[in-house]
Parts: sequence; structure tokens; C-alpha cells
Amino acid sequence: MKRHVVFAVCSLMLLVAPRYAGAEGPCEKCRNAVQQELAKCIESAISQEDKKSCLEKKEPRLKACEKGVCKSSTGK
Repeated sequence: MKRHVVFAVCSLMLLVAPRYAGAEGPCEKCRNAVQQELAKCIESAISQEDKKSCLEKKEPRLKACEKGVCKSSTGK
């Protein structure tokens, strides 16, 4: 189970990594914020279920960033 969590985290990190060098736009900032929140959540998780919950909670926000919705929520 631990390997699945590590694989999922690594996969998410690859998804949210900036695709090109240069200044960050709102969506890159959003993806980086999601990645940082996910890392903090997983660090503080006690059980494997907690870690799984972290991944499930962050997935919708990551998808919103990918679709460009993050442009309107960067002020949060």
C-alpha cells in the first residue's frame, strides 16, 4: 500500500511540475500550491488511509488548475 501512495505522489508531482522555464503564471502557481498542500497533508498523515484521503481531496483542485479555473482563485 505504501508503494501505491508513493507512486501517486510522484505522479502528481510530475503533473504539477512546470512545463517550461520562465515566469510562473496563475495556473503554475495554483499547481505548485496544490503540490505543497499535498506534501504537508501527507507529512502530517498518521495512517495510510489519511494519506489516501489527502490524495483524494487534492485531486479536484489539481484538475481545476489544469482546466484554468485557478486563474480566478489565486487570491486565496
